[in-house]
Parts: sequence; structure tokens; C-alpha cells
Amino acid sequence: MNQKAMQRALHIFFTAEEAQTVNADVILRIRKIDSEREKYAQKALEKHFGENILPTLALYLVLKEKDAEGALVLTEKITNEMYDIGRKWMAFFGRFPFFYWLIQKMTPGMMKRIFPPEGWDVEWLEGSKKQVAFNMHTCFYLNSLTEYNAAELTPIFCGLDDLIYDEVSPHLLWKRTGTLGHGDTYCDFRFINPKQE
Repeated sequence: MNQKAMQRALHIFFTAEEAQTVNADVILRIRKIDSEREKYAQKALEKHFGENILPTLALYLVLKEKDAEGALVLTEKITNEMYDIGRKWMAFFGRFPFFYWLIQKMTPGMMKRIFPPEGWDVEWLEGSKKQVAFNMHTCFYLNSLTEYNAAELTPIFCGLDDLIYDEVSPHLLWKRTGTLGHGDTYCDFRFINPKQE
């Protein structure tokens, strides 16, 4: 997520003047939180916090000051709008018949790099021609947001997986039955090859 994506999203839900004010307030809140926190030594965790968690947390806190009851729903709408670019990228690659093969080959390495054990406890179940399947038993997003008394934001991030993967390609089926953010015992990730079903 970057500041331009947030600015674009804010303009969808606010007048130009309101969007500018909210954006300025969010930037100030980001700076305040960032100056008061300890940085993560693990680069991937720092990136997740700085680029994803922190902007959404700051947005939510700013919106809560303006409308406590509607802040969570509006934060979700704005966040989904900001991350819609991820779905567009997936849809681009999803056009190709080898899309599942890409998911199968790239996911294990990507998970090790981007979702390290310092932040996530990942249980690998399968990486075959049929499906890529794993469960997450701990989540850096849930833990971080809980520290800021904002665990209610976690389902927004869980929902981004659905936004990005659900029905994005005829060459991939995305299935999920639960997430830690929704109170389940683990998050399940299932990328299924429809040709092997």
C-alpha cells in the first residue's frame, strides 16, 4: 500500500476537501505511531507493519475520531479499494492456462520470504498438481493489531485474500473456511487446480 493508493481511495468516499483533511490526519497519525514504536529487526515484518498494518491502523484511528460507529466499515471499504490493484495483477496472470502452475511453484518460496516464522506459524499440507494447501496458526497482523487494541481490523486483512483470489481466474479455485481474525483456530489457504478436481 502506498500513500497514492490511499489518496485515490479516500476521494471515492469523501469530497475532495474532506479526503485531503483525512489524508493529512492519517499521515500525522502514521508519523506519531511510527516514532513511538520499536522497529522490527526482521525485514519482512517491518515491511508488513510499515506498509500494510500502520496505514490501515492510522486510517481507522482517524476515522474513529470522526465517526466511532462507522469507522470499521469505512476502513474496510477504503482498504479494499486500495488493495484492488492486487486483484488486477492476479487477474492479469490468471488469464494464462499455466496460472495454477505459477501458484504451485512460487508459493512455497514466497511464503518463506514474505511470511517468515518470526511472524507466522505455517503448517504446510500439500504442494501438488492438485492443490497448494497450508494453514496459519499464528498471524503477525492479528498479534500486531491486538497490541494496538485494534484486533477488529484483522478480518479486513483476512478479507483481502478473498478480494485478490476469489474467482480471479478460470485456472484457479480459491477456498477458505476460517481465519484467526474471525476467531477460528487457524487460517486455511487452499489454491486448487480446477483441472485436477
